[in-house]
Amino acid sequence: MAGGPADVRKLFLFTTTQNYFGLRPELWDQPPLSSCPEVNNFLDDGNQMLLRVQRSDAGLAFSNTIDFDDTKDKVLVFFKLRPEVITGDNLHNNILVSSMVESPVNSLYQAVRQVFAPMLLKDQEWSRNFDPKLQNLLSELEAGLGVVLRRSDTNVPKLKLKEDDTRGILTPSDEFQFWIEQAHRGNKQISKERASYFKELFETIAREFYNLDSLSLLEVVDLVETTRDVVDDVWRQTEHDHYPESRMLHLLDIIGGSFGRFVQKKLGSLKLWEDPYYLVKENLKAGISICEQWVIVCSHLTGQVWQRYVPHPWKSEKYFPETLDRLGKRLEEVLAIRTIHEKLLYFLPASEERIICLSRVFEPFTGVNPVQYNPYTEPLWKAAVSQYEKIIAPAEQKIAGKLKNYISEIQDSPQQLLQAFLKYKELVKRPTISKELMLERETLLARLGDSTKDFRLDFENRCRGIPGDASGPLSGKNLSEVVNNIVWVRQLELKVDDTIKIAEALLSDLSGFRSFHRSAEDLLDQFKLYEQEQFDDWSREVQSGLSDSRSGLCIEANSRIMELDPNDGSLKVHYSDRLVVLLREVRQLSALGFVIPAKIQQVANVAQKFCKQAIILKQVAHFYNSIDQQMIQSQRPMMLQSALAFEQIIKNSKAGSGGKSQITWDNPKELEGYIQKLQNAAERLATENRKLRKWHTTFCEKVVILMNIDLLRQQQRWKDGLQELRTGLASVAAQGFQASDMHAWRQHWNHQLYKALEHQYQMGLEALNENLPEISIDLTYKQGRLQFRPPFEEIRAKYYREMKRFIGIPNQFKGVGEAGDESIFSVMIDRNASGFLTIYSKAEDLFRRLSAVLHQHKEWVVIGQVDMEALVEKHLFTVIDWEKNFKALKIKGKEVERLPSAVKVDCLNINCSPVKTVIDDLIQKLFDLLVLSLKKSIQTHIHEIDTFVTEAMKILTIIPQSVEEIGDTNLQYSNLQDRRPEVLPLFQQAEDKNKLLRTVSGSGVETVSNLRAKWDKFELMMESHQLMIKDQIEVMKGNVKSRLQIYYQELEKFKARWDQLKPGDDIIETGQQNTLDQSAKSIKEKKIEFDDLEVIRKKLVDDCHHFGLEEPNFSLAYSISKDIESCAQIWALYEEFQQGLQEMANEDWITYRTKTYLFEEFLMSWHDRLRKVEEHSVMTVKLQSEVDKYKIIIPILKYVRGEHLSPDHWLDLFRLLGLPRGTSLEKLLFGDLLRAADAIVEKASDLKDLNSRAQGEVTIREALRELDLWGVGAVFSLIDYEDSQNRTIKLIKDWKDIVNQVGDNRCLLQSLKDSPYYKGFEDKVSIWERKLAQLDEYMQNLNHIQRKWVYLEPIFGRGALPKEQTRFNKVDEDFRSIMMDIKKDNRVTTLTTHAGIRNALLTILDQLQRCQKSLNEFLEEKRSAFPRFYFIGDDDLLEILGQSTNPSVIQSHLKKLFAGINSVCFDEESKHITAMKSLEGEVVPFKSKVLLSNNVEAWLNDLALEMKQTLKQLLKECITAGRSSQGAIDPSLFPSQILCLAEQIKFTEDVENAIKDHSLHQIEAQLVAKLERYTSVDTSSEDPGNSESGILELKLKALILDIIHNIDIVKQLNQVQVHTTDDWAWKKQVRFYMKSDHTCYVHMVDSELQYTYEYQGNIPKLVYTPLTDKCYLTLTQAMKMGLGGNPYGPAGTGKTESVKALGGLLGRQVLVFNCDEGIDVKSMGRIFVGLVKCGAWGCFDEFNRLEEAVLSAVSMQIQTIQDALKNHRTVCELLGKEVEINSNSGIFITMNPAGKGYGGRQKLPDNLKQLFRPVAMSRPDNDLIAEVILYSEGFKDAKELGRKLVAIFNLSRELLTPQQHYDWGLRALKTVLRGSGNLLRQLKKNGTKQDDEEGSRIV
Repeated sequence: MAGGPADVRKLFLFTTTQNYFGLRPELWDQPPLSSCPEVNNFLDDGNQMLLRVQRSDAGLAFSNTIDFDDTKDKVLVFFKLRPEVITGDNLHNNILVSSMVESPVNSLYQAVRQVFAPMLLKDQEWSRNFDPKLQNLLSELEAGLGVVLRRSDTNVPKLKLKEDDTRGILTPSDEFQFWIEQAHRGNKQISKERASYFKELFETIAREFYNLDSLSLLEVVDLVETTRDVVDDVWRQTEHDHYPESRMLHLLDIIGGSFGRFVQKKLGSLKLWEDPYYLVKENLKAGISICEQWVIVCSHLTGQVWQRYVPHPWKSEKYFPETLDRLGKRLEEVLAIRTIHEKLLYFLPASEERIICLSRVFEPFTGVNPVQYNPYTEPLWKAAVSQYEKIIAPAEQKIAGKLKNYISEIQDSPQQLLQAFLKYKELVKRPTISKELMLERETLLARLGDSTKDFRLDFENRCRGIPGDASGPLSGKNLSEVVNNIVWVRQLELKVDDTIKIAEALLSDLSGFRSFHRSAEDLLDQFKLYEQEQFDDWSREVQSGLSDSRSGLCIEANSRIMELDPNDGSLKVHYSDRLVVLLREVRQLSALGFVIPAKIQQVANVAQKFCKQAIILKQVAHFYNSIDQQMIQSQRPMMLQSALAFEQIIKNSKAGSGGKSQITWDNPKELEGYIQKLQNAAERLATENRKLRKWHTTFCEKVVILMNIDLLRQQQRWKDGLQELRTGLASVAAQGFQASDMHAWRQHWNHQLYKALEHQYQMGLEALNENLPEISIDLTYKQGRLQFRPPFEEIRAKYYREMKRFIGIPNQFKGVGEAGDESIFSVMIDRNASGFLTIYSKAEDLFRRLSAVLHQHKEWVVIGQVDMEALVEKHLFTVIDWEKNFKALKIKGKEVERLPSAVKVDCLNINCSPVKTVIDDLIQKLFDLLVLSLKKSIQTHIHEIDTFVTEAMKILTIIPQSVEEIGDTNLQYSNLQDRRPEVLPLFQQAEDKNKLLRTVSGSGVETVSNLRAKWDKFELMMESHQLMIKDQIEVMKGNVKSRLQIYYQELEKFKARWDQLKPGDDIIETGQQNTLDQSAKSIKEKKIEFDDLEVIRKKLVDDCHHFGLEEPNFSLAYSISKDIESCAQIWALYEEFQQGLQEMANEDWITYRTKTYLFEEFLMSWHDRLRKVEEHSVMTVKLQSEVDKYKIIIPILKYVRGEHLSPDHWLDLFRLLGLPRGTSLEKLLFGDLLRAADAIVEKASDLKDLNSRAQGEVTIREALRELDLWGVGAVFSLIDYEDSQNRTIKLIKDWKDIVNQVGDNRCLLQSLKDSPYYKGFEDKVSIWERKLAQLDEYMQNLNHIQRKWVYLEPIFGRGALPKEQTRFNKVDEDFRSIMMDIKKDNRVTTLTTHAGIRNALLTILDQLQRCQKSLNEFLEEKRSAFPRFYFIGDDDLLEILGQSTNPSVIQSHLKKLFAGINSVCFDEESKHITAMKSLEGEVVPFKSKVLLSNNVEAWLNDLALEMKQTLKQLLKECITAGRSSQGAIDPSLFPSQILCLAEQIKFTEDVENAIKDHSLHQIEAQLVAKLERYTSVDTSSEDPGNSESGILELKLKALILDIIHNIDIVKQLNQVQVHTTDDWAWKKQVRFYMKSDHTCYVHMVDSELQYTYEYQGNIPKLVYTPLTDKCYLTLTQAMKMGLGGNPYGPAGTGKTESVKALGGLLGRQVLVFNCDEGIDVKSMGRIFVGLVKCGAWGCFDEFNRLEEAVLSAVSMQIQTIQDALKNHRTVCELLGKEVEINSNSGIFITMNPAGKGYGGRQKLPDNLKQLFRPVAMSRPDNDLIAEVILYSEGFKDAKELGRKLVAIFNLSRELLTPQQHYDWGLRALKTVLRGSGNLLRQLKKNGTKQDDEEGSRIV
């Protein structure tokens, strides 16, 4: 059947195709369908069964077959059921329509799965009649297609795994099935194992997802959490290849889709608007929970956890299931609507329920399924909600009134009033109802306030009473008094807190809310204070009881250790009842959050002496003494379950022995078997504790990091850090800990977060105006005024918005607490409110400064607001006026240049460039106006002068022809004479102004000079005018007729010649240039000739008129004149054109090629001139053609300029233009090119190509020429280097310059390759490119080699590492060979010509690195053996190791290893060390000789040990000698250190005996006598080189200083009347004791420190002052607690010296390290290792100069060391390895204040401050120091002299002007004091009387 215009068959095909492909009707071309043969075949041919339609480039393609390639795009297929012709009748019965997307497999699979399988397998009617075999086949087909689709790329014939292809994965079950199939059918074993692994992980949730529809909503809530863990495990697994990211993204998406569809399906089965409220509420909450939890899971995993998981990081953006999130929000809206309705319905009486009956209220939601969320249903939903709000509005109005009446009836009962508000809380929150109940809410607020007052009154009445009494706190069961009181007040706190929450929810908008809130918060604070007081009283009571043996806390040794109570079965330890009560109190108070003092917690440790394994007793005693020292307080509740399990073991063990244990405290052997069982259980408990501590430490690090993260600029990092903490807590909770047990831990971290947040919050507030996000502002000038863009108010609003957002951060901060916990962060805003005034004032100041910027620019734009032209005309007249304005304008222009382009006002960045541009324009405009006005003024003068001169000359040139004219001429002449003096001054003014004009603009008015010549001519004419008049009269009297006849004859002759010789038009049209030039010349000659005749003729006429003769007939002359004039004008035009053209044609082309614009201007001027000719002639046409011809070549001339053409290029150019052979560039004229104008136009494109080629080639050629020159001239700079064998070798210096040159040349070559003309130079460029690449590589390697060789050669040169010597010798030989070759030829480029240089350099570098590694390992081994080696450099250590038995080498390095040993004494054979010697020359013989050996670390250890043993033995001898001689010891027999130590031990012993005997005054007298004796000793010696006298003097000085201090101590003791040795005045002193085992200990208060006998030499002692005692006390207490000390204060206050002095008192080696920014973490770690291994003290000077990152890392190292010291461990972990630790080690720091003139200092972080006890070192007591030093120097009147000297220094500091070289500090004072002592000793030597000279010596 043929299709016609209205063919319904084709219309059907057209409509279906249009809809399927989404074609717009106007773009659909229907006619091709009518003529398409494939369509006609399908419709009209019964045998054609199929029509395929597919998109193509041309539109749509039709075909009657299905091809394999058709699967790429969407395909639409029409096919017939029966082989018939399609008609209108069978159209809809015989045609089926199908489509294919992606692949035929996918299309078939989806059709079977979605359509045919459900219908044929599940539908009852069809499945009943369907053959079971076919059903199985259909199921197998569906499964097989799914396998193919999941496993293969359909474009590849064979099955092949393609994990990124997820087209077949539509549900989570598909994904799980995919891995099951891979596990069974994988090609490789590895793939199978990996698939099996994933399959096993997914099995946890596979069954639930497969049966998802059968689960309940609550079960799926749990499934979400399980699914999260499974996908997290899948992503994090590292045993096999990682799970593909794209596949995981797809999996998360389809899981979310499954959850969403499940929720929609489950809730869709409910009637959300009709079912009971409780049922709807329960299901909606479960659905909301599913949506919210999965959204959180996806965001958390992909946004934080997986992005930070290093083995397999998530690289894509965070995945956020937006559809599921919006579905959850929709469900929340539904729940809110039902809840409001339920409350309204509950409240309205039955008679009025119809107002909000279900059918009416929810009528707007009819037809809207709320669970079907998508963008298309959202507008309908919003409209329905809006209509619902309108419907319930009347009900709300009614309820408001009823609720108001109801509440007014019960408002006298506070409890009922509160219950009513709580019951109808949702209704009260509605704006309408809330407003209506304003009065009732005020009443409620008042009632709540009364309740708070009642709580306060009840508390105040009961707080001091006895629990249980009428006037005391309420009592509870099994609670002691203190616990009962705290529990009672906690209950009150909860009540007050509930009151506050109610008020915040319902009454926060009332005016009295704030005062109520403050009152309630104050009451809470009062409760907390009471709690703390109760706890403190209890602590003091218990601690006093611990020191009393009768307190009931003692244990009997022979009693059984523990037993089970037969009554209640509880385990009881044999402690007293008081101890049991104490333990219960401790447990309850800990549960209440209090920190128990250490002494109370350690009370159970008393039993340790009765048992080898004391840990058992601690664990049994209710776990308070189990692992108390290791457990973190806040983690204790989390350990409770494990402790209970441990208790169960104890119970079981007792049951086996009849319920009683025979184990006693003093029978430990019977405990062994029982102990082993307990230890195993304890180990499990300890392991759990270690894990929790590790989590605690991790959290600590994270919080410390947060403390240093800028809250203002890096808020996202804060959020991420907080999320990491929450994730960590969730991980801990996932391990089985109860939420209630973790509450204290969570609160601990909330408080730590509070500190970090408050720190950053305060930091942010301090610099808020500077650190807010930068706001860019443009300062513009528009509409005549300055203004900001954006406007000022918008800037202000934006700034305050950002500021308020930052201030409100604590309100939004949730911490790590649980959902119901009260936030502790919101109070931060109130606590820091004092800073708000500052930031607001800073903000206002900021905007004042912003306005100031605007005002600063106002004066510059004022000229834009006035009429400048009017001002100029009004005020400028003389040249001086213009000069002043030009100068002022120039000054202003320079000032404008100095104006800033941008102004930074804190966080505001003001761009001033727009207004600067406007100012520049205004100044330029004014300048131009001034120039223009000056020029106009000049022109006015010129015009006035010119007018006068022109008129005058016109008058003067007139020759009078009559008597009347002569008279008139004379009159006019007189007038000119009168006016001339008036006009002449205008000349000077014009010239002055013209001169100024040239100065300011560069060019003046040229007509001024011309006018001067004209004026001069006028002057001459004035002078000759009268003479001319007279001559004229005489001439006129001559013979006029005779001259007339002669004139006629000459005129006729001229006419005849002119008619014959004048040129015609044919000459103009066809004549050559030479002919034309000759014709022009002849016309000029004829014109001149005729002009002569004309002069004669005019003269004759004038004469005739004057003398009255008849005028002759001159008609012939007139006709000739007219003819000549017309001809002359034509040819004058030609001549003028030709002359201008020839002038340019004669120019040398090399010179003229830069001035072709002149030629263009010439042509344009002639073009304009010819256009203006009114009547054209042959000549003008000729000239116009010439101009047009030359104009064509003007744009092409640039191609023949040839600046970059080479000689070859010029020859090509000449050839192209057809210039004559022999033409050269040197002789080339512009005219030559003009003659070749036609060739230039014709060859324009060729000339352009030639020019471009020449330009490119010149660039490349010049670059290569420069490279060649560099290659020839570039050489290595060599210097001579002398190696360890005194051989000289040349080394390369200035590496950086050579390497930079090579790099620059490589970049140059790379740029040449981009040129299109590079091909011709490719070979040469490639050679250079290869050569430079090699050079770069070789020089980099050679540089590294040379540096390593220079470092290692001296080491291996002296044989330091014999094992590696062979390797280094080979390297050394190769390196020297290379450097010898370079010396022979030091050109850089020759380095690439050396054979095998590349492999040689790589080999040498590798071998040197091996040598370096071996050396480092060797040195580390030696340092570990002798830790003092850590304090010297590698070079010094290598020298010591290489010269271990060389005395001179040993002597030079000992002072670096020992504090006081400057050198040692050897025996005669130099094999043994016999004594040590100080810097000052004090010799201390060793008790035992130290044998030298090659093993240097061994004999150095022996030396250190012998040093200490010798001093220890000498101390013993000194004390013995002192006791035997009643203190009169010979100072020369013992070292200074031992003398002072023995003196202090004796002093301590004497004082304590004197205190007991009450004889302190006697001690003071003895000390004064001893001081007098020591100061009177004559230490002078006749031999100036005698060192013994000098040593004796130093010893006496040290003793004198100690005795002076001891006298002060005794005086203090007498003043306070000390009676016992436990009095504070004595306990606070540094006391020295010698124990019975001859061990020396130093005490200060309750700290006890062992003396370590490090030899100190004879260093000057520090003067004792109260500041020194304060410092010593702080430092010793810090060491007792395992901490460090931190003396801080200005320079010169004795911080470092105090630390060194205390170390000297304790016999420690003290090492001082000056910290600066260059010290890194590794260096500090090495120092710490050395300190802890050798038991030395480290004093780190100016510690706060270290980098912040270094401080953070160092704090962790110090904390590790201090923790080991505190717990008396022998090892600790430093730098990743176990290090032995000496308990005498110590770490101290000193600091100058941050700021105040000390640059580079910063405040220490809080976590680092906690490691050091601070002591402020402010102002030393200079008077006391001066007095003591003068005493020690031998002055008798030291007190008076010292006071005066200090006064002089103080006056100098105050009265003299501050100068950099003035120093009136302590250091300068001590210098004067020492110098005075030297002068005094000199006087003693000279025998001068001392008493009268002391004062003068000081002066």
